[in-house]
Amino acid sequence: MSSEPAVFTAIPEGFPIERLRSFRIIPRIETYPSVIALAQTFAGKLALLTLFGLLLYQADQYSWLMAACLALPTFLPKKRHLAVTLATLIYTAAIIWMRTVQPFRIFLSISLVFALCAILMWIATLRQRTKIGQHPFLLLLGVFSSLILICTWLRPQNLLSAPLWQFTTILGSYVWFIGYILLDREAKPFHKFGLELGSLHPFWGSTLTPFPNGPACLRQIEGRDAEKVAVIQLKGLKLLVWATLLSLFLTLYNWFFYQHLGIPHFQKALYLSTRRTPLPSLVCWVSLILYFFYKLIFISVWGHRIIACCRMAGFDALRNTCRPLSSTTVAEFFNRYYFYYKELLVHFFFFPTFLRLPARLGKLRIAVAIFAAACLGNAYYHFTRDILYIQAHGLWQSVKSFQVFFFYTVVLAVGISLSRQQARPDPAKGFIRGTLIPAFLVSTFYCLLSIFATTDRNYPLVEHLRFLAHLFFLN
Repeated sequence: MSSEPAVFTAIPEGFPIERLRSFRIIPRIETYPSVIALAQTFAGKLALLTLFGLLLYQADQYSWLMAACLALPTFLPKKRHLAVTLATLIYTAAIIWMRTVQPFRIFLSISLVFALCAILMWIATLRQRTKIGQHPFLLLLGVFSSLILICTWLRPQNLLSAPLWQFTTILGSYVWFIGYILLDREAKPFHKFGLELGSLHPFWGSTLTPFPNGPACLRQIEGRDAEKVAVIQLKGLKLLVWATLLSLFLTLYNWFFYQHLGIPHFQKALYLSTRRTPLPSLVCWVSLILYFFYKLIFISVWGHRIIACCRMAGFDALRNTCRPLSSTTVAEFFNRYYFYYKELLVHFFFFPTFLRLPARLGKLRIAVAIFAAACLGNAYYHFTRDILYIQAHGLWQSVKSFQVFFFYTVVLAVGISLSRQQARPDPAKGFIRGTLIPAFLVSTFYCLLSIFATTDRNYPLVEHLRFLAHLFFLN
C-alpha cells in the first residue's frame, strides 16, 4: 500500500500545495495580461528597453549601444528585417571603430567578405544546375581552407602575408553565418535580401556559431503581431534577469571554493600533474567536478545574455543551454549543453553525410554521420577557429598540438554513437533507475571528458591521460 496518502495527511489543512509546485524565482510576467498590454505601448517599450539596458550594463560596457540597436526593431516592428540589418551594420561599425587601431583596413576586409558572400549566393541561386551551384557551402569551405594553406605557405616578409591573414581571419569569423545563408538559398530561390545581411554576426551577439541558425530560422521565430512581440520581449527580460542571477552566483561560487576554501583550480591541478607533483586523487576529483560545474554555469550565463538580446529584438529563440544535467543520454546532454553549436554540426556535417550514404547501411549510416559531425566537423571548426594560433606557430605545429582536442572529438563521437544505438532509459522504472542514475552517469562521462575538451594546447595528450589515470589511482 502506498504511503503517499499518509504524507499528504501530515500537511496542514489549507496548505498552498499548488502554489508551492508552481513557485518560480522569476515570475512568469509574460502570462500577465496587464503586463503584456503595457509592453505594447510606447511608454512600456521604453521602460522595457531601459530596464534591459541597466541589467545588461553590469556585464557589457557597451550596453548603451546594444539598447540603441534594440530600439530600432522595437519601435519599427513593421520594418523589423531592415531594422535588424541597420542595427547590425551600426553595431559592427561602432565596435570596430572603438576597439581597433586600424578600423579602415578591417572595414575593407569585411566588405570583401560581404562581396564573397554575394557571389556565393548568386552561384547558389542562379547556377543550381552546375556542380558548383549545387554545393556552394563546399566551395566556401574550399576557399577558406585554401586561404589558410596559402597564408601558412607565404613568408611573413611577403607584402601579401599580413593583409591576406587579416582577410582570412575575418572570413573565418563569418564562414558559418554565410553557410546558413547558402543553405537557405539551396532550399528556396532568392527573391529579396531580407535578413541575409543582418544575420551575418547579428548585433545581439554570438560566437563563431550563429545564434540562432541563420535567416531562415529568424523568419520562422519572429513575432508576427504586437502581442506576440511583447510576450517575446518579456521572456527576453526574464532570461537576462536569470543570467544576472547566475552571474552573481558564479562570482560567489568562485570566491567560496577557490578563495575561501582554497581548492586548486583544474588548470593548476593539471599543471602540477605535468610537473610530476600531482595533488591527492580526491583533491583532483573535487577540482575537476568544480571545473565541470563552472563551465556549465559560465556557458549558461553568456548564452542566456545573447538569446535575451535576440528576444528583445522580437525573435523567439530557444535557449542555448537548457538543463543539461537532466539529460539521460550522451546525445541529449550534447544537445542541451550547447544547442546552437550542435545545430551547426547537424546542418553542415551530419545531414550532408547521412543523406549521401545508402539506406541499406542502417545503423552504420547514423554512426558514420555522427563521426562526420561530432569528430571531423567538430575538429575542423575548432582548428580553423584558432587561426591566430596557426598564424603564430605555423600549420604543422598547430596540427601537432591539436592532439588533445582531436582525442576529445573521437571519444565524444563514440559516446554519442553508442548513445543513439541504445534505447532511452524508461521513466516507468521509477525516478531513481529511470532518471537519476542515467543522468548521473551521463554527467560523469562529460565531467571526465572535460579533461580533454580544451584547445589551450599547453600540454600533450599523454599528460591529460596521466591526469585521468591519477583520478583512478593508476599512477
